[in-house]
Amino acid sequence: MKKNILEYLRNNRESYISGSYISRELGISRAAVWKKIRRLRREGFKISARPNCGYRLDEEPDHLNRPLLEEHKVYYYPVVDSTNLIARRLAEDGYPAYTTVIADEQLQGRGRLGREWFSPPHSGLWFSIILRPEMINPAAAAPVTLVTAAALAGNLNHTHHLPVKIKWPNDLLINGKKFGGILSEIKGEPDRIEYLIMGIGLNINQQGKDFPQQLKDRAASLYSESGQSFNRTTLFLSLWQDLCRAYKLFFKEGFGPFRAQLLAYNSFIGREVKVTWPEGTLEGLAWDLDHDGALIVRDKRGEIRTINYGEIN
Repeated sequence: MKKNILEYLRNNRESYISGSYISRELGISRAAVWKKIRRLRREGFKISARPNCGYRLDEEPDHLNRPLLEEHKVYYYPVVDSTNLIARRLAEDGYPAYTTVIADEQLQGRGRLGREWFSPPHSGLWFSIILRPEMINPAAAAPVTLVTAAALAGNLNHTHHLPVKIKWPNDLLINGKKFGGILSEIKGEPDRIEYLIMGIGLNINQQGKDFPQQLKDRAASLYSESGQSFNRTTLFLSLWQDLCRAYKLFFKEGFGPFRAQLLAYNSFIGREVKVTWPEGTLEGLAWDLDHDGALIVRDKRGEIRTINYGEIN
């Protein structure tokens, strides 16, 4: 019944269609029509109502194109707790490298240090990629998060001319506000990796009003900062293909090919920063990146320190 009502609305986009007309045509009550309209609105359809005129479909949600995604062997889910959790289950079941999970909505999206990642439906890209690098240990694989950031920033700058910057080690910024994050998870031994899960969350088409109050001052989307809306399926496939190429190059040649791109798109070199990691904090001038992606900081005493993990403010 909901599909029938949606079809009536789609066929009358230029004008309003009355609830009484829909109820007569479908043989249901006007109250039932109203309930279905409310359900469609909850699913992201923008439907206006006018007294004595009826309903009009103003905008449809940007659903990810499931058939096209599945052609590329990307596993689509309408709603998940977390794409990383799904990807981890697939990895445990032996799914191959570059198996990818994408969802229209995450209910328990996560960032680093257990932080929640706001992942509403029909607006962002929430996906996870399984990697199975051979002949590489966890320490050598550590820069993979920076490689991910470099590939994403490179695509968005070159292909879409967006002023995307990278905040070491895993944040993506536009106009100084965070719109993307990367969460990597690993299973392996000290000398080998069984698999890596690269979880990526990107705010794409949200408007400023769509963010929770506590995020409005520091979160953004590509649309809120550029005024440009995106077909999410097309954008995802472009980013995903660049990511897969980047991972293959990284596992073959290491971090070296990506260092220049990180420096070109960085938001931190030459700035006073505070670096936080589980064992403590360090304040100083972000000086450079070494050839393994570690952050080089000149501290308040003028000493050069190399930071392999943590986050900066």
